[in-house]
Amino acid sequence: MVQTEQELPTTEALRGMMPDSYPLFFAGRMPWPAQCLVMPPVVKGRSTLLAAPTASGKTEAAIAPLYQRHISFRRTHLSTLYIAPTKALANDIFERLDNYLGVRSPGCVTRYTGDRHEFQNAEGLFCLIVTPEALDSLQLTRPAELASVRAVVIDEIHLLHGAPRGQQLRFVLDRVRAAAIRPRHPDDTFHVVGMTATIDRLEEVRDIWLGSEGTLVRHGAAREIDLELLNIDLVAEPGDDIAAKSARALARWLKRSGTPKVLVFDNTRNGAHALAAALDGELRAAFGVAEPPPLHLHMGVLSATERERVETAMKTERNGVCVATSTLEIGIDIGDVDAIVLATPPRDVGSYLQRIGRGNRRSGTCHVLALHAGAEGAAMQNALLDCARRGDLDDVHEYDRPSVRFQQVLSHAWHATRNEDGLEPKELVRRTGGHDHADIVADMVSTGALNRRRGIVFPNDALIEEGDERRIHSVIMGGTGLPVLDARTGEAMTQVSDRGQAGGRMFVGGGFRKLNDAREGPMHLESRSTDRNARLALLPKTRGARGLSRPVVWALARQRGLDPQSWTWRGGRWSTYGGGAFNSLLAAVLAHRFAPDIWRADDFGVDGPDPGALRPPPLTLAEMLEATYAAAADKNAFSTVANKFVQPSRYRSRLSPTLQSVEARASIPVPAFVRWLAACRF
Repeated sequence: MVQTEQELPTTEALRGMMPDSYPLFFAGRMPWPAQCLVMPPVVKGRSTLLAAPTASGKTEAAIAPLYQRHISFRRTHLSTLYIAPTKALANDIFERLDNYLGVRSPGCVTRYTGDRHEFQNAEGLFCLIVTPEALDSLQLTRPAELASVRAVVIDEIHLLHGAPRGQQLRFVLDRVRAAAIRPRHPDDTFHVVGMTATIDRLEEVRDIWLGSEGTLVRHGAAREIDLELLNIDLVAEPGDDIAAKSARALARWLKRSGTPKVLVFDNTRNGAHALAAALDGELRAAFGVAEPPPLHLHMGVLSATERERVETAMKTERNGVCVATSTLEIGIDIGDVDAIVLATPPRDVGSYLQRIGRGNRRSGTCHVLALHAGAEGAAMQNALLDCARRGDLDDVHEYDRPSVRFQQVLSHAWHATRNEDGLEPKELVRRTGGHDHADIVADMVSTGALNRRRGIVFPNDALIEEGDERRIHSVIMGGTGLPVLDARTGEAMTQVSDRGQAGGRMFVGGGFRKLNDAREGPMHLESRSTDRNARLALLPKTRGARGLSRPVVWALARQRGLDPQSWTWRGGRWSTYGGGAFNSLLAAVLAHRFAPDIWRADDFGVDGPDPGALRPPPLTLAEMLEATYAAAADKNAFSTVANKFVQPSRYRSRLSPTLQSVEARASIPVPAFVRWLAACRF
């Protein structure tokens, strides 16, 4: 079912549907159109996917009708789970819902995340805000506390769809649903509400997350984007690195424009750290005797205390500059951010839309300052803008990951071992809500991850230890950094990549701290550092980008006056404009078809084995599709490119080589690749 704007209910109708919750959430204002569309199916108990732009009130649209159902069915225990992909978003949602509901029903909303364990028991609660990993742990260890749940809200579903965390969450939701008690009223149905702003192929997303009977609500166009380009090369001085040029250009722009509050995004931790460090001095130089705005740094490797301090400062103070990685691009409502600064352009459209959506959330226009170096940098920023305005979103591939199912089996086996005598494999169907994972159990036994004795299975000693340390409830790859403690409090403040490259200082807490150089024992952040010549510590790196996404490459081609859907063959090169992922797969298909030829891929095309060849294009569309299916059927055809697609997952390395290969092959986006081929002209 798909709803349109022509079906908007009246205000009187909404008040009638939600007599208790409407005054709490919409006192003194009219609901926005997207909210009017989604609230009727949710209040009727239908699973619903809402696709609407950032800052369109999706949270209120989901929670207001769910609170009405909580009141109408006279529920006395926890009835709603609100799943937030990040801890920062969980904190933000908690504050917003507590403001709405705290007066009428104090304490009816609480949270349970890796940082906050405030959930005590289900009695008297309406809503629990959790991250996927926290929910996995909670459902496994305290299932009775979730037995009364009747509704689940999944926020920012695009961050989870097509990712290992998304598959893990769907398994956990199956467990929650299976363990739920039967309601007293037949209309008190279990349902799911998903919310997204930046994802394509919505029917497919709905079917996977809600089921084909779910209601799909689309509404609204993205906000206008006011883009200003700033060439950092214009302020360059001899010896400047990228951070120095960016900081100087940004500091002068802030002084010249008088912009009070900005959120600055960089793609990497070390890039953000270097930019914040350089900005500290450049802001002082630009503002002179005037007080420069407070400067903050936000990233995942910082402690919860520091991250929450920054989030609070940016929400409550009128002035501020916050440099962040992707940790703040999801859902945070800092309403008075005056501009978003893109210090480096993201390499896909989804991240771009999320980042610019953090600014000017009370207006219809996103004000964006994009830093760039030269013409190529400007072209990249304009390409992202073009994609955003066209609504040309990234291709997403969802697939089954044995490594995620390994994590689920491990969780149940550990819990049964610690609380019973062990796990009988046949029990998995009941415990997991219908999944037996027999192939995973057999694989784990064969590799020694599970031991079998008298019909039960139990984890090996190393995995038991991981369970005891509560490290088995996540599929996110574990950190590789070394902890750094605050010398004054002993709190873990952050991480560095390794002791040998630790450096002499870090920018944290709004200023520089000295990092001690002890060769043994934990590293510490000492008092404030005044040595501006000391090098910065290196932070742990995350996985690098796999090339530009297909929509971005199409936009870059259009800037050059080219039709990206029309391929050209010249001198042994096929210009295909497929982006890094699709062109890598194309090269593998061609290599399989013309073995032993070697084809090389980049973001814009593939080069044949003979760069000087003037022969015609190698295949027609029909022949290319045939070659693609032939390669997909060959277990070895994509072995050289599979690791370009397989996503990092915590337990993949614990699988047998056979199942690792199965997961790698499943990760190859053949359906999306075929759709791309069909949209092009050879």
